[in-house]
Amino acid sequence: MTAINKIQNSSTLTKLKSLKRKKVFGIVLNRTVVYIILIVLALITLIPLLWAISASFTPLDKVFKYTYPFTLKAFIPQEFTWEAYRNLFDAGMGNAIKNSLILAFSSVFFGGIISAMAGFAFGSFDFPGKNAIFAMVVFTFMIPTDIIAIPSYMLVRRLGWLNSYAGLIIPSLAHGMAIFLFTQFFKGFPKELLEAARVDGASWLRIFISIVLPNSRPVILSAALLLFVGQWGAFFWPLLVAPTPEMQVVQMAVATAQGEYRTLWNELMAGALIAAIIPILIILPFQRYYIEGISGTGLKG
Repeated sequence: MTAINKIQNSSTLTKLKSLKRKKVFGIVLNRTVVYIILIVLALITLIPLLWAISASFTPLDKVFKYTYPFTLKAFIPQEFTWEAYRNLFDAGMGNAIKNSLILAFSSVFFGGIISAMAGFAFGSFDFPGKNAIFAMVVFTFMIPTDIIAIPSYMLVRRLGWLNSYAGLIIPSLAHGMAIFLFTQFFKGFPKELLEAARVDGASWLRIFISIVLPNSRPVILSAALLLFVGQWGAFFWPLLVAPTPEMQVVQMAVATAQGEYRTLWNELMAGALIAAIIPILIILPFQRYYIEGISGTGLKG
């Protein structure tokens, strides 16, 4: 019986090892298939980007030379030139970048303060009409900008803010989505910590500055990135209230590459790359905090 048991145990172990190898092989195969699909999708996504980079360094009359019929030369500038970038900066791209940075960083700083204070009030206090007011705030970022553009423009004109940084920045400082992020985050903030600080005699302003904000880095960075990207990509509102060349932003400068009678494709691609590279360089180092901030507000998918 002992010999028979040993043979059975050996057979069982062999079967288990075989099943384990099959399972491992299945996992490896599944991962390999997933990686292949992801690589193919990444290449499909990168192909237009690589062509855009090549086109931005190519003379206008040669942009489509190797695309009909398509050859790999389309991805490598055959006559390398900085002409498109020089033309853009000669036309005011440098000033447009400066205006966009002022608009974006001002909105991040002042809009972040307003949103954080509003979110702290909604998330930490109870007051009459709180839910109704918060619902209105949430509803504001669901309204298309086009619907409120005319009344907002009339208000800015009456205040004398046309073609000014005030007209570009102030109307968008109270951002509904940013307030929502802060509110959701502060709802989970330890109330015992706030109560202990109040018992020690700290004012609400001191609590907000000394206790709440230092412990809210993920949501602060999430809201900051949200505000920055939103303002960096702004086109319709700046075009409406500040259309002069001195006040144009990056997106308006890119649009000027579409000439009256023809599209300057190399300049258009160069402008699009400039408009994309700056937010990418800012977002990438903080993407981990952005994800932490989103997950901490109850917005996990």
